[in-house]
Amino acid sequence: MHCGILAVSNIVVCVLSIYIYSKFTLEEMKLLGKEWISNNSNESMLTMHWCFGQQSKICHFQSLCYYPFEDQFVYKIDSSAINEVKSSFHSLSFSSVNELDVFSFVPVFLHQNSTRLNIRWIHGNVILFKRFKPDNLMHVLHDDVLPLYHTIKLLGHEDLKLLFMDDHSQEPYDSLYKIFADVKYKPSGKKQEFLCFKSAFIGVSSVSKWYQYGYHGNVQGPVSNEELTAFYLQTAANSIASKFKCAKNSDNQHMSVKEYLVLISRTETRKILNEEELISQLELITKMKILVISDNDLSEIVCTVMMSRGIIGMHGASLILGLFLKPGSILMELFPYAINPDNYTPYHTLADIPGMSVIYRSWRNMKKEHSLAHPEYSPEGGGIKHLSEEIQAEIMDQIEVPLHSCCSDPSFLFHINQDTIVDVEKVSEITLDALTESQQKDKTDRKSVSFMELSVVKQLHCSCIDNKLSLSWERPWNIDFVNDDVIHYKIGIQSRMLKTYKVYVVNGYSYTLEDEIDCFDTYDIWINADTNGIQGVVKYIEC
Repeated sequence: MHCGILAVSNIVVCVLSIYIYSKFTLEEMKLLGKEWISNNSNESMLTMHWCFGQQSKICHFQSLCYYPFEDQFVYKIDSSAINEVKSSFHSLSFSSVNELDVFSFVPVFLHQNSTRLNIRWIHGNVILFKRFKPDNLMHVLHDDVLPLYHTIKLLGHEDLKLLFMDDHSQEPYDSLYKIFADVKYKPSGKKQEFLCFKSAFIGVSSVSKWYQYGYHGNVQGPVSNEELTAFYLQTAANSIASKFKCAKNSDNQHMSVKEYLVLISRTETRKILNEEELISQLELITKMKILVISDNDLSEIVCTVMMSRGIIGMHGASLILGLFLKPGSILMELFPYAINPDNYTPYHTLADIPGMSVIYRSWRNMKKEHSLAHPEYSPEGGGIKHLSEEIQAEIMDQIEVPLHSCCSDPSFLFHINQDTIVDVEKVSEITLDALTESQQKDKTDRKSVSFMELSVVKQLHCSCIDNKLSLSWERPWNIDFVNDDVIHYKIGIQSRMLKTYKVYVVNGYSYTLEDEIDCFDTYDIWINADTNGIQGVVKYIEC
């Protein structure tokens, strides 16, 4: 743990008695809330901080200030310690997308005795955070909500507040952030009016991060995260679903539909032009109902996906809903013409995270004549009319989009936003194949879905009489919590005299060995329970 600034000898505590002449506007009070604010400026103004973590650094600040008029954080310090403090902020970011400098924490430093500060104190424990792309569900969940969830759990505070320090206004997906914290928005302020935080945190956990978007000349792709397993994603997803009351609503939702797949329908760009035909063919082949979602209420969408057998849709942000799929579900991703699925893999990577147990499949349109391009769109939406005729022709003739960095490659934007006539028979065939695999996997997973590793056997005893070695034990304490009727016990016995090692598998709670047993010998004995092929904790005894 790093302490940003140590106590300095002979510190003169400067008592600030400046008259607070300015008032927050009504709008600003609404933004922060009266319970957050006090205007007592006669308090210690020495900023301190403590940091931990390397790849995902998190720092706790006391008396950190913010100057809204200049959109700048202020660190009150003894000038002798500035270099040490600056170095401790390396890689500290307001976002999990910490490769972007725009999210870096770069304060200005003022001497601790600086005066002429109008101060408003912000009380409580506050996370200072910047949203990445709050209008995009993929980025909201992957880059913001999941990291914040694990940061809040890591910090362990029950009363954490979340203050957005970005320039975005209220967005449609802000309800996801509000599930976990009291959310407020970036305040404005007058000249020489400072907000100072009693207790603030900057930095978020990256334990749930699995993808990067190709900045600084790189191409997009999975991140190296050896810590990541489905546990970190499913705990957050289940918490969201619980807040949305999915379990309670599942009894009433789609009561007449036993099993169904979800088709994500796009209504503006990247449309499936023969959507009705696709739905009919999928229902015919899979014998399942196809439920279509587009602009439904987010809580309804999440609950619908959770209860489904899988989702199907064009490459896009909504496929992040695969996060809420049950193990054994399928995720079928469709790609427009000239878009190589191997180069855009956030959802394939999600499905392959250890423990997710989601069956991933993709389909790619290989027929240009089955695409409807939109060169007339805005450049941000894939339009190319602003480019020279030569470059337009080159893009329109492409068979595959070349590898590129984020985020405004005209070739990628043009091709990704095409509408598509999908091959309904091929898509249905691939979907059926995925469902078949999921059913086979489900049979296997059912054996271990309630799996719990068995503890050590209790009261292990051994005795040797007349060259017969007798063992007895009691079952592990947690065996009652394992839904498996077949529990085996594996016994390993090594003779120190003969240097032999033998293994026996038994079903009861005792066993007697007679073969090559010599009571003058010494035996090392190991025993553990076994269920579903999973070894329990080993118990050792010398006999």
